[in-house]
Amino acid sequence: MAGFQSPITINEAIQRIKNNEYLLPAFQREYVWYPEQVEELFDSLMRGYPISSMLFWEVKDESKGAWKFYKFLDYYRESYHEHNEYFNTQNHKDFKAILDGQQRLTSLYLALFSHYDIHKSYRKWEDDDRFFDICHLYFNLTQSQTPENPNVKYEFLWLGKDETKEQGIYTDKHQQKWFKCGDIYKYETSRVRKLAKEGDLSEEEEERLDLFHQKIFDTPIINFYLESEQNPDKAVNIFIRINSGGEPLDYSDILFSIAIANWKTDARTEINDLVDRINNELRFDIDKDLILKGFLFLYHNNIKFQINSFDKDFIEFIEKKWEDIKNCFIEVFRLLRKFGLEARTLSSNNAVLPILYFIYHNNLTEQVVDSVTQKQNRELIKTWLLRAIILKPFGGSGDTVLTNMRKAFIKDFKQNNEKYFDEKLELFPLKTIEQEAKYSQKIDKEYLENIIVKVRKNNPEAFAFLSLLFKNFKEDIQTHIDHLHPISAYKNKSKEERKEYEYWADTLPNLQLLEGGENMSKSDIPLEKWVEKNCENDRNKFLKEHFIPDIDLSLRNFDEFYDERTKLLVQELIKILNS
Repeated sequence: MAGFQSPITINEAIQRIKNNEYLLPAFQREYVWYPEQVEELFDSLMRGYPISSMLFWEVKDESKGAWKFYKFLDYYRESYHEHNEYFNTQNHKDFKAILDGQQRLTSLYLALFSHYDIHKSYRKWEDDDRFFDICHLYFNLTQSQTPENPNVKYEFLWLGKDETKEQGIYTDKHQQKWFKCGDIYKYETSRVRKLAKEGDLSEEEEERLDLFHQKIFDTPIINFYLESEQNPDKAVNIFIRINSGGEPLDYSDILFSIAIANWKTDARTEINDLVDRINNELRFDIDKDLILKGFLFLYHNNIKFQINSFDKDFIEFIEKKWEDIKNCFIEVFRLLRKFGLEARTLSSNNAVLPILYFIYHNNLTEQVVDSVTQKQNRELIKTWLLRAIILKPFGGSGDTVLTNMRKAFIKDFKQNNEKYFDEKLELFPLKTIEQEAKYSQKIDKEYLENIIVKVRKNNPEAFAFLSLLFKNFKEDIQTHIDHLHPISAYKNKSKEERKEYEYWADTLPNLQLLEGGENMSKSDIPLEKWVEKNCENDRNKFLKEHFIPDIDLSLRNFDEFYDERTKLLVQELIKILNS
């Protein structure tokens, strides 16, 4: 029967998760809580604070086929184990779908039955235990030191197994005793007292452990409302209403929920797999928002994120086109990798969408990356994209800019109108896109002089400027940004001198683009020696190709070199950007 039900204990909820009596509907978002949020949740539980009511939907046989359902995470690892596993509910007993409370329930489950893997600072991003702290939640029984988090009364921390050796009771350097929260399942109340004796716990430590045991097993702390009507659409509407009024979900999360709720196949897995492939294999940093925006940009009159845009008819239409759209997304990002771009050098993911539109609606998916027939289009796309990184058309009015850009491909876009592309358009319309979006501008000397001295090696604009300047590399050649005067040249100078030099030496007038092997050979060789070694008896030609001024190239003449190379770059970039 619908309504508020009798509260249950944490243990009862955890057991229902383990037995797949609690499942997550496809339109529910994934787990997003930070470690600190879990620690504070347990502090709230210990202090007796209410943790808000939850909302469950009772799912019976007639509703089990309405959506896809997923299990709770069995462990969490950032970037690598974030997606819930699909659960086939066919022939499964009746269960509860979690409409509100998933973050809290997942946190409880991870803390008591699993682990939360935290990436080690400055380590490689790879799905390998060596690069993560595999952490279990521990409760500070002693608390003789001030907690790391000043907002808590009861200190819980995720501690790595390298530190704790996964001991049931771990003693830190301050002689504080920490209890591994998951081990509470090994002890009944009487055995907690036995553990206290075996672990040499003080009376206060024993009381804290006993209170923790009570909170898990005895206190009915989880309040929930149960919706029992077998109406899947109502369940989605309840979910949207709960989450559209406040902070819990981003608007795009709600749109994603609506989109996949109207998708007959496993859209959640499909879209997540696409995002993961682009990020992990091709080294970009996109999310599901870009995929949703792509749907709208390709086929909808209104490309703004609005709930009524993702109606059932539109999603059914997109689902029929999904394989082609997915393949085109992959090829677009393969093309960007061919250009040498990656997450760090692509400053706006929105810049991908005009390229996607041109390739998709022009049926070039299978040709654009490698076919010799598409060489001119590749050059135009690359030039437009590099210019977009420099000119930054996507600001606060990104949707308006994108809508105007789409006019470069078809002047009068109409949804459900078979025609999405001007058939006369054979080449990527670089200039027309800039004109329609009204960001094409005359680049002058003053603008460039101001900007290039601010562009540093790791800025996306550095790669864009240098790729426009050094455009004679063959396709598929991997390039790297390198310093002309080595960044380490001032290592023996005073701290103040070194700091000033390292700043200016890391800006565009001291940067160049080299092939991978050439970059390795350059390394920390002084500029004058490197030129002498590589000019092959034609110093003037070599200097010209690398935009290096024909002056004294020793480090003592760095200031003049910097000024003169700035002039050379500005002179060349004015020609390139205004052509």
